[in-house]
Amino acid sequence: MADRPIILSLTTMHESGMNRLREAGELRMASSLDPAVLHREIVDADALVIRTAGTIDAALMDCGKKLRVIGRHGVGYDQVDIPAATERGILVVYTPGANTQGVAEHVFAMMIGVSKHFPGQMKALIEGRYNDRTKLVGRDIAGKTLGIVGFGRIGKRVGAIAHAGFGMKVLYSDVIDIPREAEERANARRVGFDELLAASDFVTLHVPLDASTRGMIGREALAKIKPGAVLINTCRGPVTDEAAVLEALESKRLFGYGADVYTIEPPPSDHPLIGRADLNIMLTPHSAAQSTESLRNMADEVSTDVVGVLQGKPPINPVNDPAEVAAIRAKLGKPPLDRGF
Repeated sequence: MADRPIILSLTTMHESGMNRLREAGELRMASSLDPAVLHREIVDADALVIRTAGTIDAALMDCGKKLRVIGRHGVGYDQVDIPAATERGILVVYTPGANTQGVAEHVFAMMIGVSKHFPGQMKALIEGRYNDRTKLVGRDIAGKTLGIVGFGRIGKRVGAIAHAGFGMKVLYSDVIDIPREAEERANARRVGFDELLAASDFVTLHVPLDASTRGMIGREALAKIKPGAVLINTCRGPVTDEAAVLEALESKRLFGYGADVYTIEPPPSDHPLIGRADLNIMLTPHSAAQSTESLRNMADEVSTDVVGVLQGKPPINPVNDPAEVAAIRAKLGKPPLDRGF
């Protein structure tokens, strides 16, 4: 029997996933996220497991000559250079559906919290200004129009909850075709991006971060948004221009803003949006998926796929094309992924 594969992890996760990795190979925890340290510690690794921290670029992959699979504990994979991984015959896997419910619930927590002025009301209570409760008049979300930018797994779930739970009118925009049954579950109607902005009382963002979405909610988009709308971002920070959002809040173009993500993470201590309860801003530290259920789902899914690839099984949730990766490995003279142990 060949030596047990070495699995380098940049993160801890739910014990169910950690145990699966330990059973399948030699699990090593990275001692630091410093690139120089990672370049040394990845040398013997057959697999790499990551969360949100760390940049997985070509230089790091070149140090991991034995690397076969990179597992992302989570949904977004923008910190991984996917073309570089493919060119080196490395599979990338992720957990696209693991935190859908957790993030969808977070969206509604923010929609309700901002609509009811929770940030300002809580601050007033802490500061002993009980009677300020009548100065901050909120509004219900029932029956309002919700615009969903990006109708993928989370967007669809948000739409279904909005329709069934709150009787909201659901609009969505997306660049890909959406099955009719998904539209029917949310009673959702597809519209153009500009129409969605102009018609929605609430706009929630559920797009991946790439060249087409970076900064998509900037001054131009915010100038088109319905006056008094609430904007929610739980996908990726750079999708919004935070300076433009601040301007829209100060000018009252936006009624409020909820975000779980930031252009720079962790955000700097002088971030202009943090602590601005006066502007009806509700912020959390990239914690939408920090529920027991979501964390276990992500750990189980990423560990299952990483172990499966190491054992020669086809990936369940690949990011890059397994057939292309296999062909490139053959061209590079690397051992095939289906060799197993």
